[in-house]
Amino acid sequence: MRNLSSLFFLAFIPAVLAAQNPNPPIASDYQRGQPPATAVSLPPALVQQLTAIRDVGLTDDYAYRQVAHLTENIGPRPVGSPQAQAAIDYVAGEMRKLGLDVRMEPVQARHWIRGAESAELVEYPGQVAESTQKIVLTALGGNHPTPPEGITADVVVANSFADLGRLGRQNVAGKIVLFNVAFDKRKADNGYAGEAYEEAVAYRALGARQAAELGAAASLVRSVGGANYRLPHTGGSRAADVDRVGRRRPGHHTITIGDATIRH
Repeated sequence: MRNLSSLFFLAFIPAVLAAQNPNPPIASDYQRGQPPATAVSLPPALVQQLTAIRDVGLTDDYAYRQVAHLTENIGPRPVGSPQAQAAIDYVAGEMRKLGLDVRMEPVQARHWIRGAESAELVEYPGQVAESTQKIVLTALGGNHPTPPEGITADVVVANSFADLGRLGRQNVAGKIVLFNVAFDKRKADNGYAGEAYEEAVAYRALGARQAAELGAAASLVRSVGGANYRLPHTGGSRAADVDRVGRRRPGHHTITIGDATIRH
């Protein structure tokens, strides 16, 4: 863990400047629906300094270069991984170069390790004898592992959490729930990308737990995003609490979609 007081200060600048103008123009969909800022009276000299810092931050590519290094050179940074530690050390070093006081503190964190993922349809309409169909997927960070032998089960499709509730335990228990909720590209194209993402990502974050509440053996979600390429998109997920719900946790398995069975 590191001291983020300096970063907080930089993030606080736009909020302070917005408070000087209670009715600023909407700059992004993430600002919609926020309560108006409380007017704050600051010395003109301080406002001028804060404005100068903000303007430099918006015109200089320093932040972009740092993000590019973290993502392209260091790569994925799961909590507890060597990459996460490298990213922490890198950011601390860069902040020290800027003359900031950085303090590193020890912290305990859960270390999740990605295993090998595989899935295939093993039973489906029109299937040629002794053939299967490969499914492209990836595990979500934080999920519990599937047993080494995998899971083979029918898949039930839910188009929303409400739809899952209507299916009920009698139609879900022992099966794999596929949350068929697509990212709303039309909403995103009309300036509401944030809202579209929030609506779709809820199934990635909470789908496994909701499915386990009804006794599901596992869960699947569509990739969250507007791209049309055939690549899975991972992210964090709240794993089902097996001790609380008293059932198998969703993980890594074998499945059936409709009349088709998938091994995953």
